Amino acid sequence: MRRRLAAAAAAGVVAGVVAGVVACAPAGERPVAGLDVLLQERDRAVLELHDETLTRVAGFLRNTWGPVILPEESIVRLVTASEWGPAVARCISTFGFPGVGTADGGERLDFSGVQVSGPRENFEIDVATYRCYARFPVRTRIDEGVRQVEAPWAFAYTRHTQLPCLLADGHPVPPLPSRTEFGDGWRTVDAFDAYAVIIDPADRLRAAVRCPAPLDVLVAAIESPEGSRAAAP
Repeated sequence: MRRRLAAAAAAGVVAGVVAGVVACAPAGERPVAGLDVLLQERDRAVLELHDETLTRVAGFLRNTWGPVILPEESIVRLVTASEWGPAVARCISTFGFPGVGTADGGERLDFSGVQVSGPRENFEIDVATYRCYARFPVRTRIDEGVRQVEAPWAFAYTRHTQLPCLLADGHPVPPLPSRTEFGDGWRTVDAFDAYAVIIDPADRLRAAVRCPAPLDVLVAAIESPEGSRAAAP
């Protein structure tokens, strides 16, 4: 529940995160800028990861079916993990294979409802699946490259926005680690926790709502409808 409330608060401020959250900071604190730029850089890293995945899938298809020529596909839009399954299933149906379902909250495809007869149709559905994979990169994917793109922004946001906001509201804050240490821990179990020394659970919850964590702000931006409509240039 605490995480959901914090995430909801982050979603509410993401469009005006600089104006809304920096209002907590004492005069003279430098505001964080560049969330839009970060999202573009992050999308480029995600698209590199997507290309690597497509290369592996293409290799699997060629190992299975021989030296087939796979069509080039344009990206329709970037999607979240939960959007991916329904989007790809609908896409596959347009190639004449209805009945593809989803599982695991939309993060996996279920082909048990698809009727195919013979090697030719098996080949065609494999190619259709590849083509639909290509059209819908998953924007919420994470790997080391994506993590390294995010970490500098998260450090700057924590230093110049979140911690001043907490201090202005009268909360204690832990020492901020170095940029390198912060980056090493980003999106891991060792991630820096700005709320770590707020003992009372109710105070901690209020602090998380009032001064959202960088991950909550970033996830809200990534999963916003505006964020999933188009790929980075």
